[in-house]
Amino acid sequence: MFQKLVSSITLIFLFTVVALPQTGKEAKKEELSAEIKKEAVAFLRETAVEVSTLRTPENRISFNGEMASLMWFHDEKEARTMFQKVVTDFKQLLVELDSQMNVYNVEPVDGDEHITFLSPATTPKAKLMKKFSQAIGVRQQIALSLSEHDPVLAYAFFTETAQAISNPALRQQMENQYGHLEMRLITAIADKDPDKALEIARKSMANGVNHQHLELLKKVYEKDAEKGIAFGEEIIRKLKSDSAKSDTLYFLQAVLVMGVENPKQAKEKPGKKPIFSEQSLREAAEIAAQMILKQSELSEYSGQETLVLIERYLPARAAQIRQKFGIKDEEKQTPQTAKINQPGDFMAAAKEKEKQEDLMKDLQNLGDKKLSAEERAKVINQSRKVIAAFDDPMVKITALAGLATQVVKMGDKETALEIMKEAEGLVNLQPKNYLDYLQNWMLAAAYTEVEAKKAFPILEDSIFRLNDTLSAFVKVAEFIDVNSEIIEDGEVQVGSFGGEMTRGLLRELGATNATLRGLAKSDFTKTKNLANKFDRTEVRILAKMLILRAVLGNQADQENDASKFIISQKEHEEFEQ
Repeated sequence: MFQKLVSSITLIFLFTVVALPQTGKEAKKEELSAEIKKEAVAFLRETAVEVSTLRTPENRISFNGEMASLMWFHDEKEARTMFQKVVTDFKQLLVELDSQMNVYNVEPVDGDEHITFLSPATTPKAKLMKKFSQAIGVRQQIALSLSEHDPVLAYAFFTETAQAISNPALRQQMENQYGHLEMRLITAIADKDPDKALEIARKSMANGVNHQHLELLKKVYEKDAEKGIAFGEEIIRKLKSDSAKSDTLYFLQAVLVMGVENPKQAKEKPGKKPIFSEQSLREAAEIAAQMILKQSELSEYSGQETLVLIERYLPARAAQIRQKFGIKDEEKQTPQTAKINQPGDFMAAAKEKEKQEDLMKDLQNLGDKKLSAEERAKVINQSRKVIAAFDDPMVKITALAGLATQVVKMGDKETALEIMKEAEGLVNLQPKNYLDYLQNWMLAAAYTEVEAKKAFPILEDSIFRLNDTLSAFVKVAEFIDVNSEIIEDGEVQVGSFGGEMTRGLLRELGATNATLRGLAKSDFTKTKNLANKFDRTEVRILAKMLILRAVLGNQADQENDASKFIISQKEHEEFEQ
């Protein structure tokens, strides 16, 4: 829990993103010069030297893995050499820990007593178990960094390092805890070699079906429908053989939901067969029905939702279930099942939210329209009236920023700056809480599109103020973190968060790339200097890596990453709930 808290706060404080309207066509126009990319490579090498000054081996290895990943965009041969050193350093760390744990006869149970960060790990066994957990987090980081470029090599690293643990109980614990990572790597392999991914997945499915198998199924089906359909049949057969397992019902429900949704998607591609046949879905529904009938009571949500799906394929079985559990017709549909039967009603938004979404759609295409000066002024004035009616200041700032970025693309910079001035009036330029920092970032992101030089002072001042907040946060973390799981030797253990913290910042928050590329294009020296204004070394390195990925990374991939995080207002509210 505490690791998630640290990760979340750092994400919010460092580079909270806003998805401003930007068409794909316009994104492709933003090409950085060869000179800027050359400067970025030099900046990468400078940052690599700074990484070597970090105090803990976990952080050094983790960050060096990401540095190698960034170098891959420029020089694959050099990047492979860098990765080899990272792998060698990690294996040495793992072997040393394994040797020490054997001396103290450490078993998984020894670490279980010290899971909570408030419980001191006073014994040598407990401390070693803590270090082991940190090392496994670094392993995940390296695997994820490698998988971006060579997922087969990443999978080989993942499996080989598991075998490096001589204690069978610890090795088994590691494999159980990180099965999800194995499937993520297999899914990455599927992008380049579906046959290889399926070969590995079939072996992993011996331990049971999991969510990642279903995600892999979708990916393989997209690339090769026949192979996807065959794999789907294998999944259903495996679920049938695992009907005694408690989580099988959940995966059967997921299969049935896919069975409802997939035919609609398949219709868009003439000649493409659905992922599951009607016979297979009836078979899955039968297995689910038998499992429910063996239960003593029906779950209020998941059970009834599955019942609605069963009824779609096997009405008689559904009636039998309703009779056993005394479910009346009016109780058949819950808010959860309503989205299956009545997706339109379930997804309907309130008028205010519809207005916001309609406006943002209009803004997204506004920059492409050929309008006269009179028509443009009319559209802009109408948009400003709609925005002024919004109650939420965050919505107003987002909408004004989006409007300004589109207006400047229409060639009216003067009006765009007026709109930005209005947005600026809604922002606290002396941020104190995370919402203030978010609004400042939004403002700076929009200024990058309108007039980049105005973005730099906003970000510089935010970072100056943020340094005190981060320092205070680390002090509190040190006070709470008696086991030094989060802060060790005065350094935030970024590399120990299982790779998710670093990868979340440097890969998955791709929506920051458009802004950082814009800043780099405007003034790369000033952009580098922004990162240097962070006081803490590990935070400063994270900021530098974020800039490097924006400049050196594959732009098409960055746009795909950003699209994953553009969510609707409704999705945002569901997340908050």
